[in-house]
Amino acid sequence: AIPEGRYDEENMKSTIVPFRNGIMLSTAAGIADCRGLSVLMIANHAGDHAIYPDCRPQFIGAMGEAIFNGTGGVKIFAPYTGITKDEICARGAAIGVNYAHTYSCYKGGEKHCGKCGTCVERKEAFQLAGVPDPTEYED
Repeated sequence: AIPEGRYDEENMKSTIVPFRNGIMLSTAAGIADCRGLSVLMIANHAGDHAIYPDCRPQFIGAMGEAIFNGTGGVKIFAPYTGITKDEICARGAAIGVNYAHTYSCYKGGEKHCGKCGTCVERKEAFQLAGVPDPTEYED
C-alpha cells in the first residue's frame, strides 16, 4: 500500500527500495557505455536525503566515481542534489517547463491522487515557488 500524507521516516518506510538508485544507475551505466554515451542524469533532490540514502550527495559522489572508473568514462550529472522541489519548480517555470506534462504520483493513476507523499510535496513545491499548479488531482 502506498502511504498518504507528508513524508516522514515512519510514514514513508514502505517507499524505500534499498539501493534502488544504485541498481538503476549501474544498469544505465552499462547501457550508456555500450552505446558510447558519456553522461547519466539523475533527478534526486535535497528533500530526498533524509529518507533515501541513495539520494544523498555522498552516495551520488561515490557512485559517480565507481561508474566513471568502471566504464569508459561515463559520468553522473545530478544537478538537483543540493536544491529543494520548490527551487526546482521555480527554475523550471523560469525556463518555460509545462508542468501539465509532468507526473509524480506514487499511486500511478490517470490523475495524481493528491494524497501520497509525492503529491503532497508537489502541491507544496508549487505553492512555495509561487507557480500555478496545473496538476489534475483526484481529491
